[in-house]
Amino acid sequence: MSYQIPCSPVVTETEEKKSRFICWLGPVSDKAAFLYQLEAVRARYPDATHHCTALVIGNPSNPEVMQSDDDGEPGGSAGRPMLELLLKQEIGNVGAIVTRYFGGTKLGVGGLMRAYRGAVGAALQLAELKTFVPLLAVQVTCNFAEESRVRFLVAQKNGECAEATYSDKVSMPIRLPVDQWAELRGQFQAEGISYESAEPS
Repeated sequence: MSYQIPCSPVVTETEEKKSRFICWLGPVSDKAAFLYQLEAVRARYPDATHHCTALVIGNPSNPEVMQSDDDGEPGGSAGRPMLELLLKQEIGNVGAIVTRYFGGTKLGVGGLMRAYRGAVGAALQLAELKTFVPLLAVQVTCNFAEESRVRFLVAQKNGECAEATYSDKVSMPIRLPVDQWAELRGQFQAEGISYESAEPS
């Protein structure tokens, strides 16, 4: 369930037969933010030949968004190898933009694939990565006498309890790692504690 994400953006530069490849690689949570970053890169390098991209949002083993763009390079020679490397390294919530300045020598499809993959690889070597663990939101309802027990069980699963509201019952939002939910749910069911779960985030 967990996967690696970049902590902050990095920019690297590589060269292949006098063509310059400048790679921006950084954390991305949605397509709109990535498109904004792409426009910023285009503005910074307005005379570049190409701005090729790869984007993975969510878990790389089953991404919510997965796309690439060759931006005028031969089909499959730029964006796809960039994307394949991100997926192979199991990195999610990540965008990569490789800006190319043509150096006068054609690289061929194989050469382009190596150059674009290499540009992203150089950025990944420099990037600081951290483990992202998706959290599940659950609304728990229990008796007053059960509240401390619920808090104890949630803490054991590395979860957090938000502020509870009190009426004839205790209603308490909790968040915990997705992979801990099955066992905690079983404990809740065994002890008669009711809950409603939401989507992971």
